[in-house]
Amino acid sequence: MVDYSTQKVSPELLEELKGALRSVNGFGSVEIYVQDNTVTQITVRNIKKTNGIKSRLKS
Repeated sequence: MVDYSTQKVSPELLEELKGALRSVNGFGSVEIYVQDNTVTQITVRNIKKTNGIKSRLKS
C-alpha cells in the first residue's frame, strides 16, 4: 500500500501529482481531495476553449 499522507509527502505521491499536472492540456485544473490527512482522490479537468463570436445585443 502506497502512503499518500499529506504530513510526509512520499515520492510516489509527488509522481502522481506531477502526472496529473502534465495531463492538463493547456487549460484546466487539478483537484486534490484529502481525508484524514491522506490524499484520497486526484481529479484532472481539461477545459476546451472556444473561439466563438459573441453575438451583440441590439437595444
